Amino acid sequence: MSRVAILKIGRGDFHQGFEVSLELREDGGSPVGEIEGRLRANTEIEGLYFLWQQSFRNLTAIARNHGWEIEESLPTNRATSEIAADCWQRMQQVEANLNQWLQPSGELGWQKIRERLSKELASQPDTMRLGIKAKEPILWKLPWHTWDLLSSYPNVGVSYSPVEYESWGIAKYQTQSDRVRLLAIFGDNRHLDLEGDREAIKSLEATSVFCHQPQARDLIAQLREPKGWDIFFFAGHSQTIQQRGRISLSARESIETDQFKHALREAIQRGLRIAIFNSCEGLGLAQQLADLHVPIIIVMQEIVPDLVAQSFLKEFLREYAAGQPLYTAVRHAQERLEEFTDLPGATWLPMIYHNPSEVPPTWKDLQPVAKGNSHRRLDWQHLPDIFIKSLVATGLVMAVRFLGGLQPMEVWAFDQMTRLQPDRGIDERLLVVKVTEEDIREQRQYPLSDRVILQTIQKLQVHQPRAIGLDIYRDLPVEPGYSQLAAHLKENPRLVTICEVSQSEAKGKGKFGVASPPASPPENTGFSDLVVDSDGIVRRYLFHLNSGDSLCQASYAFSAQLAFRYLDAEGIQPEATSEGYLQLGSTVFQPLEKHTGFYHNIDPRGHQVLLSYRSSQQVAREVTLAEVLKNDFQPEWVKDRIVLIGVTASSVGDRFSTPFNQRMPGIVIHAQMASQILSVAQQKRPLLRFWPQELDTLWIWSWSFAGGLCVWGFDSLLYRRIAIATVITILPSLCFGLFAIGMCAPLVPSALALAIAWIVTTHLKHRNSNQV
Repeated sequence: MSRVAILKIGRGDFHQGFEVSLELREDGGSPVGEIEGRLRANTEIEGLYFLWQQSFRNLTAIARNHGWEIEESLPTNRATSEIAADCWQRMQQVEANLNQWLQPSGELGWQKIRERLSKELASQPDTMRLGIKAKEPILWKLPWHTWDLLSSYPNVGVSYSPVEYESWGIAKYQTQSDRVRLLAIFGDNRHLDLEGDREAIKSLEATSVFCHQPQARDLIAQLREPKGWDIFFFAGHSQTIQQRGRISLSARESIETDQFKHALREAIQRGLRIAIFNSCEGLGLAQQLADLHVPIIIVMQEIVPDLVAQSFLKEFLREYAAGQPLYTAVRHAQERLEEFTDLPGATWLPMIYHNPSEVPPTWKDLQPVAKGNSHRRLDWQHLPDIFIKSLVATGLVMAVRFLGGLQPMEVWAFDQMTRLQPDRGIDERLLVVKVTEEDIREQRQYPLSDRVILQTIQKLQVHQPRAIGLDIYRDLPVEPGYSQLAAHLKENPRLVTICEVSQSEAKGKGKFGVASPPASPPENTGFSDLVVDSDGIVRRYLFHLNSGDSLCQASYAFSAQLAFRYLDAEGIQPEATSEGYLQLGSTVFQPLEKHTGFYHNIDPRGHQVLLSYRSSQQVAREVTLAEVLKNDFQPEWVKDRIVLIGVTASSVGDRFSTPFNQRMPGIVIHAQMASQILSVAQQKRPLLRFWPQELDTLWIWSWSFAGGLCVWGFDSLLYRRIAIATVITILPSLCFGLFAIGMCAPLVPSALALAIAWIVTTHLKHRNSNQV
């Protein structure tokens, strides 16, 4: 970040000397500190300057054929060469006297100021700016750019302002355009050729509006243009009388800045940043415009010939629009005026009137909504800094995530995504036979007798389902009808029964779990265990398990056994990959591990995947037990379908919490699981899965990096907020889109890393801009 050195020349005069101080500050920041001193008296320089001024005005009077701005009392009858030689001598005397005055002296404070300024110039030779704050206007007119301390630093520009010139605290607005907007006023052109100014402005990549000798009301109307202006330019006649500036709009009309000050204030509020008066004696104009808080004013302090004014404007605009800092562009254009050897001191004429606490804009800064580059001032040198801070933010987030600190928030976000998914409606491949409270009352028995269950199965079997699942425990007989049901279980390969693996409470205490029906073959049995998260919600699907010493020796889940039978008729059989993962068709069911996605420190036993619910309302067509026993259903609901029989009566208590903020009966959740396997195997739905940890980390870092870019890429607080709001909107939208195609991207860690990077980078940028 560039620095500005402010040389304050306070109380005193040329006869007694001046109190001085050197203040250093970062661009737009608070002062680093001040070094106080005293500048010795100089009784000669004021008189030498006025002698040069008189000689210079004599030359310009001859060059411009006694223009209206030249006092008639000025002598113009001597030979031009004699006047030029005299002017040259006066110029050298002023510059020599100034440098002698600014040399180290017996004043210890001034010696320290010189040494510190020299050190700062050497450390930042291309970005340093020097501001002269002085009470006496004559001090602004001195050729400070010829100071020997600056001779080795051609990129260091000099500006001027009064001592009382402090920060204004006016909000910075931007013009509503994708190009720099420039209002060019061409006033009274008697004895002037303004064509060179016009051509210089036309060559810019800018939206320029030209007004030729407008009336005052037209000028005011243009300043109040709602789109605003970035640059105000005036060329024509102007003069300063008793420190008040006046511009001549035409031969008949002239106007002081006080007469259009309200229009100027409106223009400033709409984004006016620079005022250029390429006309004579602009110091009074600069002082008055500064009172109106125009950020930067560039004027000519003395009478200026056409060619000099045009040369300066052309060189300044060319360098400034090409990307040079404003101060550097002025300094370069200023020094190129030395080609006018017949006008000694021409390089003294241009001056910048500027509050040093305000950061001078670059040409790019004046392009607020440039397409693809909206108020963007990203300096590539900041990228390593952004990169490092984003890595730190990502590392912090990943560490907290690994320890499980983000899991509650992440599962909440997962639930929100699940709820936002479109309801896929009922799965026509399934039929649920539910045992309701009415069914239990009608049977006058619970658990249901084996005879009722057998009757139900036989009623369904007639219509040739591909599989029937009985989600009712039958490890013990429930008379009447046990022997008949046992015989049917042995003979019906399409009937799948359940058992429960559960877990032993302590090793060495014998068997645990709930056994399958004794007559049911092992291959026709599936476990009914569900994986419930710590908050009581079912989000995972356990479809394979090593049962160990459990009374339930089933290897596959109840829903998986049913799905396998259905898929077998479709020509899809379960296979094992080389890693031992289940594969159905082209889909590999990669299991969750202890640290996968937002799950950390979970029990990864068995083969678990994320459960993708088909519907929060009704996953399959449903009929009651009574309707089946009465044959009150359509046969096509059963043929070639999976039929699941289970209890939905709330009094039984077989209900589980889901991401939908509702509790579902166990049989319905098994139906959700069976539907997921069928759809995934038949390529009708993607398998919901997490990314590998490495890809998660890269994704999280990318959003953290984006948070840093939003800070360093935009200087305007408004546009930074718009940028971060846009990113915050895009992040969940992308995550939701990925969720819809089966990818569970890390939303909460990304948002957290983004926020950390945003806050840290904003703090550091603010600290850098205000560092002392």
